[in-house]
Amino acid sequence: MSTGIGNLVLGDSTTSSQQSFTVIKKLGYGSFSSVFLCDWHGDLSPEVLPGLTSHIRGGADQPGVRLVAVKTLRRKWEQSLHECEDLKELKALRAITPHPCVVHFYDVFLASEMSELSFVFEAMEGNLIHFMKSRKRRPLATGLVAHMFQQMASGLHHIHSSGYFHRDMKPENILITTTGIFNYRSLFSQSQPDAVEQKDVSVICKIADFDLAREISSTPPYTEYVSARWYRAPEVLLLSRDYSMPVDLWALGTIIAELVNLRPIFPGSGQIDQINRIVNVLGDPADHGVDEHGRPRGGGPWPRGLEQARRVAFIFPEAEPRNLYAMFDNQTPRRLVECISDLLKYDPVLRITSQQCLVHNYLRECLPENLPCMLPEPELHAQQSSIPQDSHAVSESPN
Repeated sequence: MSTGIGNLVLGDSTTSSQQSFTVIKKLGYGSFSSVFLCDWHGDLSPEVLPGLTSHIRGGADQPGVRLVAVKTLRRKWEQSLHECEDLKELKALRAITPHPCVVHFYDVFLASEMSELSFVFEAMEGNLIHFMKSRKRRPLATGLVAHMFQQMASGLHHIHSSGYFHRDMKPENILITTTGIFNYRSLFSQSQPDAVEQKDVSVICKIADFDLAREISSTPPYTEYVSARWYRAPEVLLLSRDYSMPVDLWALGTIIAELVNLRPIFPGSGQIDQINRIVNVLGDPADHGVDEHGRPRGGGPWPRGLEQARRVAFIFPEAEPRNLYAMFDNQTPRRLVECISDLLKYDPVLRITSQQCLVHNYLRECLPENLPCMLPEPELHAQQSSIPQDSHAVSESPN
């Protein structure tokens, strides 16, 4: 399909009032929008990352093609773009400044002949679901997992620092582009310089899809039906309508666990089954003592959660937590399992923050050549100086 669309009313006055693009193929669709891969013919903002589109399939063999992803909403807008100004997704996209780990937002326009609002983003190769399926059960190099985790945590930290929380973190919303082959070091200890190298792909990760994003300063109640069920935090599963950034961190923990095992950690078939699957792994929300490394076992106590459960007539079954280390391959670094455990806490107050993820002992132990820095140096140094060395220690609520 090849269709040029003009007569567009732009949303930010940074580009020409006449834009056109050629649709190459449909990338995906949902209940409220469709996404197309397009060749963009108009101006793009100066923040376009040079050379990225050369890594997108279908772009390298088309000289001069500038690939973008155009997301078109199904809702019809009867008047002008001014009518769309209060759209929460548009507000979030404008408020969150460009960052290497967040998909770049180029433009917004209203096609006057169809009254359809569209957003223009940088094009990526696929999403994390596509990537994991392409592995065909072949585990990722340990250094690659670390690099991808750092990028997701960096993107989340930028979103949170911009005053928003995502609310829909899931593999489909982590866009990826592979950029070549890299020799990763398989061991996570600087005391072993002769570590075996693992050859694997190099991956760029970016967080996308902000239609459910909300301002951290906004006032609840929020809807309890956010994010895909497998990545939904316990407080949301118990129909809380007062939640914040920690729901993103719970989701990050489930995503990283899935990336390591290449299968979901909590694949519930319904709301109650989802909670029960969490309990089967983390135990009930109580104090279950410490493991052989002196760390708290399971998901930890959660008095407020027990009260929430009573309000919706749910009783947590009594259950001991599983050995989380045994749920992963014996080549999985212990610190990575501990990081996942730090994210999968019942009580939102006890979950580590996106900022603490970036200085977690897991990343501190990675060999530097496995972990290209994705943050500007001053920002990274500021984070390292502001977080306690014991990265479990949460001095205040992330809410």
